[in-house]
Amino acid sequence: MSRTGQHPWWLPYASLYAALGLFFAWYATLYFRRYPVGAPQAAALYTCLMLLLALDLAPGFPALRSRLRERLRGPSAAALCILLFLVPYLLYCAATGDFRWPALTKVLALAVLPIGLFAAAPVRAPQRMNWQDALVLLWLMLPALFGWIAGIWNVPPNLDFMARLFLIGVGAWSFLIWRKVEGSGYEFRLSPAIARDVPVYFAGYAVLALPLGFGLGFIAWNPKWHGAPAFLSDYLTIFLFIALAEELFFRGLLQNLLEASLHSRYGAQALAAVIFGLSHIRHAPFPNWRYVLLASVAGWFYGSAYRSHRSLMASAAVHALVDTLWRTWLTLPRP
Repeated sequence: MSRTGQHPWWLPYASLYAALGLFFAWYATLYFRRYPVGAPQAAALYTCLMLLLALDLAPGFPALRSRLRERLRGPSAAALCILLFLVPYLLYCAATGDFRWPALTKVLALAVLPIGLFAAAPVRAPQRMNWQDALVLLWLMLPALFGWIAGIWNVPPNLDFMARLFLIGVGAWSFLIWRKVEGSGYEFRLSPAIARDVPVYFAGYAVLALPLGFGLGFIAWNPKWHGAPAFLSDYLTIFLFIALAEELFFRGLLQNLLEASLHSRYGAQALAAVIFGLSHIRHAPFPNWRYVLLASVAGWFYGSAYRSHRSLMASAAVHALVDTLWRTWLTLPRP
């Protein structure tokens, strides 16, 4: 306890980190049953995951974010940050023997440009979109959209979520710590108001999306219910590995910075929603305009949740709920 009787500043961060550590320790037992590896490899991969989570969570707590902003300045600190983001990948390589120069080049490139650019060329108008912001957003988003982040974590299979966690961490550190973006809503705090409104925004989207999706043949009743624990596990992993990444870039950064540039909160929300929709065009069959339309509508409601609460926890919670329910009951059957 501090002198004022408040909890230590690091306690919320440590508590969430410990809770996620326990969850993924359980999740890892299921994962390694499906993809067996040796005990040393399993321990190293779990450690790699927890290192990435530690980096991802750090900017999401105001007290810790403030301390990092105060201490991380100049080229030496930028180089240290870049090396910090290399550690999980190097640990993975040491444990699995899966070292590849192209993969190392991808990891370095994804970390060096965003952190290095904001450290070397600070923005002149912090409240709005700058050329540095546009460049870094494209640098981090395009590899994910075009699948260029594949081939980094390969052993065992289905480790794509490591790349997503890496992108979340680099994006959060480069924009929130080095660029010092304000109002992003990247804070791991769930309020009663957010919990109350998540079903409201979901219902608003469902009223439009269900008839539209069935009418376009984009969705069909195809239940794959495996029980409440599996549903909750899917929801949490979708929240952390998919919704959080997309909401950080499309709402916390893009919509947030466009508001001042366009002088319109609704205009920024609409433009971010359309760009979010277009990011789904490459899903098969290409060009998937049905997906673009449904995702654009979803993006508007995710943006509404973000705008109302100024919190990515709100938009990501709605986003994860949409994706989890869709995957559980409404994905098209395989031909």
